[in-house]
Amino acid sequence: MLFRGTIAIAILVISAANKSYADEVDVQFSGFASLTLSYTDDSDIGFASSYSNVNESGFSATRDSILGGQANISLAKNWDSVFQVVIQDHAFKSFDNFLELAFVRYRPTRHWAIRAGRLNSDLYLLSEYPYVGYAYLWVRPPHSYYSFANIAGNFDGVDVEYSKAINDGFLRLKLAYGSTTAKLQAYNDDFFIDFDNLTTFSATYSLDAWTMRFSLSKSDFGDYKLTSLDEYLAALNSIPQSIWPQAQKISNKFNTKGNSIEYAAFGLTYDHNNWLIQSEVGISESDWIVAPSVLSGYISAGYRVDNAIFYTGFTAAKHRHDVIKVNDPAFPPSTPEQFSVPIQQLAVASQSAVKVTNVHQHSINVGVKWQLSESIALKAQLDRFDIKPQGAGLWSLSNPSDVDEGHKVHILSLNASMVF
Repeated sequence: MLFRGTIAIAILVISAANKSYADEVDVQFSGFASLTLSYTDDSDIGFASSYSNVNESGFSATRDSILGGQANISLAKNWDSVFQVVIQDHAFKSFDNFLELAFVRYRPTRHWAIRAGRLNSDLYLLSEYPYVGYAYLWVRPPHSYYSFANIAGNFDGVDVEYSKAINDGFLRLKLAYGSTTAKLQAYNDDFFIDFDNLTTFSATYSLDAWTMRFSLSKSDFGDYKLTSLDEYLAALNSIPQSIWPQAQKISNKFNTKGNSIEYAAFGLTYDHNNWLIQSEVGISESDWIVAPSVLSGYISAGYRVDNAIFYTGFTAAKHRHDVIKVNDPAFPPSTPEQFSVPIQQLAVASQSAVKVTNVHQHSINVGVKWQLSESIALKAQLDRFDIKPQGAGLWSLSNPSDVDEGHKVHILSLNASMVF
């Protein structure tokens, strides 16, 4: 509703600008694309660059390929607007899921800016260009750090920014409020989850070769849509507490009602002469077991040689809390099997379910980015992932019952990134 209202306001603003400042309206179009061929060598586990995209194993030309277009509209003095559409291999395909940005911006002074509409979250160093592969080293942003982040990479709401030059550097502060709906798929079923009362604060400071960013965020989990989860919660809630007291606790952990997520992150970039070094660390605290509390981070270093940058990096993500131990139900003597067996099966399924969302992995990569021209870059990258038992939460297991198995996965990627 907030987003639709903002679009209506934008239309009115554009209409008014066309009538009152017809000579000042200017529209500029730009685009970007990443064409990627990649191969993973473990057929038992599917890979996607983000939670929103289709998980695949083996060869793929779609999981990391992106086509984007953007319109920058100068409306009038101090007013402008931006619209951005990004086509990628989302599991749930709709125009709303491909619309990344659509906002109106007002600059009352050179230090202040106010935006309303669909905005980028500004929580990460790549928040302003996560899909413009030409702008960064890798074939894809570091998986352990960015794969979950992308589901709330934009939101519908408002933000206020203050920026000023300080001590030979540049400071930018931003406060934002809004909501968003992640549109995913789980087990071949649509999975929507609302993030309500999304509040973020970020501070970015650039000085010479250094850029630093600190950010905080909090959001309430709202309504969801997932038929299998509804059925699972209904089954848990129907079990008498005297037989399985833990059933209600597990139900509360899987239900979004009353649960929230908090996030804090720090990022640092050094870009000087031949060296390009970048690192980010993030920590989340969540009451909802489907989006667990995780500590994640990466460090990447690149060295320029003529038109090429050779790079390597390390990423890691780990669940911050112990896995819930599911207790066995306790049945009175002579309980009929037709009553006890389904409950026992539900307990076994519950133990698997609390494990499958866990995240525990690390990876290393090596690669090269070659600047073919001012608008085209070619990349080659090899990743090696070490996924621990009960740690495949960022992947898709072909058989969820294999959750206790570890995996070592290699991904070879060839990429062409361009802007136009």
